[in-house]
Amino acid sequence: MKSGRLFTRTCCLLGFLLSTACGSRTEKASPDYAEFKMIVRLWPDHHKDSALREELLQALKKYPDFCDEVWLCMEFETFSKEAHKESARAMAVAAERLRNAGIGVSIQGITLGHGDDFESGAARPHPELTWGNIVDARNVRTVTSSCPRQQAFHDYLGETYALYAGLCRPSCVWLDDDLRVTYHAPARQLCFCDTCLSLFNRQQGERWTRETLVEALDRNEGEGRLRRQWISFCQQSLAEVARTVARAVHEVSPGTRMGLQHANFHRELMEGRDWSPTLDALEEETGLAPASRPGNGFYDDHAPRGMLLKGYDMARQIRRLKPSVREIAAEVEGYRHRATGKSPHGLCVESMFYLAMGATQLSYAIICAASEPMQWYADNYFKSLSAWRPFYEQYVAFNRGTEPGGIDPYIGPDHALRDTEAGEPSFAWSVAGSGDMIYDMATLGLPFCPDGNHSSALIMDASAVQGLARDEAARLFGTRGILLDRAAWEQARQRRLDTLLTDVPVPDGLAGVECMISGNGGRTAVVPSFSADVNNAGRLNLLRIADWLSDGKLPAIMETMAQAAVVPRIDSAQNLRSVMLLNCSISKQDSVRLRLRGCPPEAKRTFVWKRAGQPDEILRPRYEGTDAVVRIPALEGWNVGWLAVE
Repeated sequence: MKSGRLFTRTCCLLGFLLSTACGSRTEKASPDYAEFKMIVRLWPDHHKDSALREELLQALKKYPDFCDEVWLCMEFETFSKEAHKESARAMAVAAERLRNAGIGVSIQGITLGHGDDFESGAARPHPELTWGNIVDARNVRTVTSSCPRQQAFHDYLGETYALYAGLCRPSCVWLDDDLRVTYHAPARQLCFCDTCLSLFNRQQGERWTRETLVEALDRNEGEGRLRRQWISFCQQSLAEVARTVARAVHEVSPGTRMGLQHANFHRELMEGRDWSPTLDALEEETGLAPASRPGNGFYDDHAPRGMLLKGYDMARQIRRLKPSVREIAAEVEGYRHRATGKSPHGLCVESMFYLAMGATQLSYAIICAASEPMQWYADNYFKSLSAWRPFYEQYVAFNRGTEPGGIDPYIGPDHALRDTEAGEPSFAWSVAGSGDMIYDMATLGLPFCPDGNHSSALIMDASAVQGLARDEAARLFGTRGILLDRAAWEQARQRRLDTLLTDVPVPDGLAGVECMISGNGGRTAVVPSFSADVNNAGRLNLLRIADWLSDGKLPAIMETMAQAAVVPRIDSAQNLRSVMLLNCSISKQDSVRLRLRGCPPEAKRTFVWKRAGQPDEILRPRYEGTDAVVRIPALEGWNVGWLAVE
């Protein structure tokens, strides 16, 4: 890495010499990473095209409440050092212009590459790419995506990131979500190249070839031991890439912290359970807590319920972050950034839902491609989001120290170690669709909290039950409330989990369900299927079943018919802090009756209904025992409000 370090020192000197262009100011990391921000993500033309840069500055000045920070973007269609140098100089000028306008500056860049045809525009070799590419389990090789274990690649990354960071001194450097194990098209996963196999064999004292390793992974050699070793090796491959970048950045800009953009790869089990190896590397190299940008997908709002899928997946990502990560900037994406994609009001509602999932900031990739005139973006997107900003800020501040409560669509931490069943294709063990039923069922008012730390009950489909480790399954069925459908119950029976349970009469008020209990307080309920295609009586029945499973502790129950997502926020003691309601229908939603737990009468709470741009409304509760019952005012179609429990 000597060449990289020499280049790093050169960048420091260049940064000093160009101080008139980029200024001597170094942004300090805030001591409170939970500070609310609204962020705009950009592409290279926003700093290279001076006319576009000035249009952006004028638009941001016109709507000063919209944007606290921008993420300038490194070049991503080239490996040319000269192209990067030219772009970095232009970025330094843009950074200073933005700072002078009172806007913070961070940088984002790619590492491995998303895949052939994505960054480069064509799956053609780059003459500057002299190191090895990704090879997947099928021996499919990429053309433009890089193997993470190549020393020359690490040298290139260190030099390139140091160049931009040294000239621009950003608040944060963000690694794009191409730093992942899976989906670098055409490769399905990384990396089975000769370099990676040699390093893995050296670590484990083995002599695997690509073919024998794939075969052993599929047959679950060592009852999960080999899969665990390979997943850990792949995670460390990514972590070392992050470490190289963080070290290079920190050497030229010590006050710059690092951020990781990541996606919903709890479906892709080769990614590992979480991003701790990479986040640890970022923190170890800089001494600063890293930041997170959860996201992936939902590029237009033509089918607006897609924001529920993205939001609940985001909630799972957030729960899996290290405790030190408090700066969580949810991705609000509009690729390819056309007026025909995302609507202004849709962006506002989507943003609020992601904050309800636990994000503390909002990052907007809505103008990157400059597909529309800047004036259109400003007078539609910027204007609308500016008006909603106070609504967001108040919600984030009020709900600090809480997370979504309710029913956890549980996925076991060792799902990737399950045995492969007869007839399954190669690497079937590495993917999972567990928990997908909640995306439809959420509009029934069932409060879901993926990976929730304080969940009232669990819900599992057949895939989730199949992925439970033996001891884990016995513990959960023995102590927790679990909602299953018939297919999941059959999977549980095959694993003899029914022997832990005893049938009990169906409690009063419930129908179409089998109920069982364990000797240690566990409760299991089995319904015919998981479906949103039910009448209101069926909807209420599901809520009552979930409430029985939680022993009457479900934090919020929507007792009136509405097509709405309900998100209660609770603290570690199950105290209710707020409830967000999202009307997921075209029609106006009439007044809704909510039953609330965790706010007993002796607590003397005040219930305040809040809407964007409207006066607060105090609601008077009626108490039934320790339950508080309130009526939420009418809510327009595809709109959102939240109840503060003060």
